[in-house]
Amino acid sequence: MHRYEFKPDDLFINRLKTYPEFNIFIYEGRIHINNDTRPSGSGGLTVYDINTNKTSSGIYPFLSSSSERPCFKEQVYNPLVKNVSNDLYNIRAYVNHVSGSKIIPSYPETSGTILQSSYSYESPITRNKTLKDSAYSMSYFNLMGGYIENNQSVGLIRNLNSTASALQNIARKYTVLSDHFIFTSSSVRSRDLVYGSAADNINFINIPSMYYGSTIKKGSVELNYYITGSKIASCADINHNGTLIGTTGSTSGSVVGLVMYDEGIIMLTSSVRLEEDEHGIRYDGVSELSSSWQYYGTMLGDGIDHSTLASASYDLNFKGTSYINSMTMFAHARKGHLNHSNNPTYKDSFSTISRQTGSGTFFSEGESSIHNIVSASYVSASFEKTTYISKVHIYDEDGNLIAITSMASPVKKTLEDEFTFKMKLDL
Repeated sequence: MHRYEFKPDDLFINRLKTYPEFNIFIYEGRIHINNDTRPSGSGGLTVYDINTNKTSSGIYPFLSSSSERPCFKEQVYNPLVKNVSNDLYNIRAYVNHVSGSKIIPSYPETSGTILQSSYSYESPITRNKTLKDSAYSMSYFNLMGGYIENNQSVGLIRNLNSTASALQNIARKYTVLSDHFIFTSSSVRSRDLVYGSAADNINFINIPSMYYGSTIKKGSVELNYYITGSKIASCADINHNGTLIGTTGSTSGSVVGLVMYDEGIIMLTSSVRLEEDEHGIRYDGVSELSSSWQYYGTMLGDGIDHSTLASASYDLNFKGTSYINSMTMFAHARKGHLNHSNNPTYKDSFSTISRQTGSGTFFSEGESSIHNIVSASYVSASFEKTTYISKVHIYDEDGNLIAITSMASPVKKTLEDEFTFKMKLDL
């Protein structure tokens, strides 16, 4: 087997910018991505490829009871853990003070016991309809007391939409695209998305970065709203500046929401009625309500019973932005090189092998003829060393095989032939 080292001119690294396209259809609480239906769950991109088309999570996190610190990333509060000889309960204090679904309730005494947890099966798109609050509840770990303070009420000096307030700083970078990203009232934009009346009924659609990669492509976002299968309204980022403008329906020509490209957040602010009849739809799960953009995406992880919204469905289209690094490699088969093979078929099996033996452990196989594969019309042609190249193996600097390139059909090579094989590897 011949090995050659790549020269600097034989390696090129390229960066390819791609725009993966998504069509998300939402109906009765299920997400259908690019017309694909998941066999289980509520729909969404599968978190791990190994789970594709499975009815439950195929892989899971686990750790051994004698493991060290990296194994405890699933803990709510990560203790500093190391191997000890006499105390396998070295996280007892943390376990006693922390409650939740992802913590280990007890630490086994037997070293080597496998502690198993679970990963999320899919990554869904979610919705959060927000209102102004005068107070909010929070939970935190009391370091002094060593316990969790649950549902502690914190009063606000002024009623505000806490979600919009938290996004103010992020939104400022988009103000160069449109002044609609100025959330608080100003001389430029009079409406207030944090404290004012517009702060009520803001509908947030959250798209995980797994869908769009680095950022959502400007101008690619389009939302469609359907009742009983008929489109009643649509909006799109037609100006490529993050403002969603109504394209059909009663909100046509008006700004109905905003798109934060880098964060994957869609804010729908319009409460304008989209259709004349209410169709008996209970967007809050209780009362019949008129359709508007503030109810777009209802059932996306908000806990509302989909049986009351059988008439409503939604459509979301956008493109992501992903970068793919690839390495192009050139492997050269030069004249006079790669014309010998260790394959047994390279030798003439009909030729007589002269073996040499000697005293003791000495043994030499001797010589054997190379099989002549050069054809002629009537008599045997003159001998010419010929090989067939079928694969190129790529090794790392430590001699580990990292890739194999197979030819569609073996390439014939004689002493006078010279070839260059172009290979591409995604990084």
